[in-house]
Amino acid sequence: MKKMRIVVKIIAIFIMAILLIYSCADIVQANQQGEIVLVLDPGHGGKMTGAVNNKLGIIERDATLKIARYLRDYLKEYEGIRVIMTHDGLPSDYEMELAPRGMVARNNKANMLISLHLNDYSTPYEHGAEVYVTANTLLPKYHEESAKFGEMVLEELSKLGIAKRKVKTRLCGDTGPKWEYSDGTVADYYGVIRYPMKGDGEDRGVDLAKGEGIPGVIIEHCFINDSDERFIDSEEDLKNLARADCNAIVKYYKLDKKDPKRVSSITLNKQKMMLIVGRKETLQAVVKPDTAVNKKVIWSSSNPEIATVSTNGELTARKEGIVTITAKTEDRGKEASCTVTVQEIKVTFPKTETNLLEGKKVQLQPDITPEEIANQPLTWKSSDETVATVSKNGLITALKEGTTTITASLEKENKQATIKVNVHKLKEGQNIESNSLREANGILSKIGEKVSVKEFKDKWKNSNNLELIVKDKNGNALKDENYITTNTQIEIRTIQESKVIQEYTCLIYGDVNGDGKISALDYAYIKNHIMDIQKITKEIEKKAANINEDEKISALDYAYIKNHIMDIQKIELK
Repeated sequence: MKKMRIVVKIIAIFIMAILLIYSCADIVQANQQGEIVLVLDPGHGGKMTGAVNNKLGIIERDATLKIARYLRDYLKEYEGIRVIMTHDGLPSDYEMELAPRGMVARNNKANMLISLHLNDYSTPYEHGAEVYVTANTLLPKYHEESAKFGEMVLEELSKLGIAKRKVKTRLCGDTGPKWEYSDGTVADYYGVIRYPMKGDGEDRGVDLAKGEGIPGVIIEHCFINDSDERFIDSEEDLKNLARADCNAIVKYYKLDKKDPKRVSSITLNKQKMMLIVGRKETLQAVVKPDTAVNKKVIWSSSNPEIATVSTNGELTARKEGIVTITAKTEDRGKEASCTVTVQEIKVTFPKTETNLLEGKKVQLQPDITPEEIANQPLTWKSSDETVATVSKNGLITALKEGTTTITASLEKENKQATIKVNVHKLKEGQNIESNSLREANGILSKIGEKVSVKEFKDKWKNSNNLELIVKDKNGNALKDENYITTNTQIEIRTIQESKVIQEYTCLIYGDVNGDGKISALDYAYIKNHIMDIQKITKEIEKKAANINEDEKISALDYAYIKNHIMDIQKIELK
């Protein structure tokens, strides 16, 4: 049973890892062309009825859903806004928590979340509309702008005869846990405001100072019972509330009504791309609506020295760097942009020469950038095949003492890298032996995390005239208390001549960032690689990330690290 529970947990975390990756991918795609993304949250829903007017049979859950649907339809009349609902009606036995509502806004990188409600009085004399907003004042986009929007809502509702109460805030701590935001301030009490600002965990790393918080607003349109029931006791009344909300949104965001003859939006077929120096690619712009009279597009480059763009959107990469290509409509000045990273093709070995013993093998793999070129086949050559041969996959076999130069060529790109290979022979009486480590083609593995240099050295038994030197990836000698990490370099030297005769690179599965530990930083590296946010380019780091050794870095490797950190299943030494 215990094994079964572990398997179930592993599967669950694997699925969570995949969902998180796709959720984050949505964040990258959302709000990509400067459109307003608005999340509407119909208050309550499912088995959560909210407030009830028993006399008239008005249920808050049903009324707020209708208001949200009407509001969504009204906003379709305007340009440059995309509306997303946290739900569009829930099963009668279902309860939607507040955190998922907030995460709809976060995962879609919304400009604002608006939660729609009707109030319930504590005394029979209370009436009117009120709006709750975040109390956080770190940036104007939080409290200041939310309060400004709230005042606009109250003003529009007052035109219906609904009394204006106030724009309010409420902090947590009086009941339940006293949450804090990333800037150390006390968080908002209402979860539908707090979660868009904070994320759905105790600390999801939302940096408010960078503007990563999403303002949440609660609109209490009026009181559901006797004092205000005349404002909600018909379908027309609910439409009026939705129209009032719509008017406030239109004024706040300065939205224009759609005109079939005028340009409403422009999008590009790509929002980011990589180009190699000297190459060309054409961006495609789509102008909407199809009935627009003037669809002319003006193209520009933020830095023509890096990449130029023609009048029809053809890009030419000039030199390495990052540039923004912008397409702007002549009519109404609607814009869309693409971030272009220009790179030169580079083929390099991490070092200029390496040493190995007669009979030993080492797998060479140059670092190739950009990543898109890395899959092209390499042509390998040894300048002296009597000293060492090289396979078509870059496996070097040392045959006899001497020196040879190994060349790896990307013939299609006319790029190559060279490395000098020095082959040595052990003298009589010399021997090298490592206990419990796995040696394969110049890589030492079966090394656990947080292994000190001293612990590592204790695994070796060399003859008296040989010594083991441990260095970091930059060639600096490490002290006994330092950790062995992925990319730690090992040298076997002769003591008398201080000549390097064999070299190894250390590999710790899961230690992608090379700090000797397996942590959340490592699965962040894997996640960024899978999502194409930041590729892992170093070959040894790719091996460390490919924990299950299936020759590809995937969500499964991400799940292995999460299981390891959570003590569900430790990464086995390979």
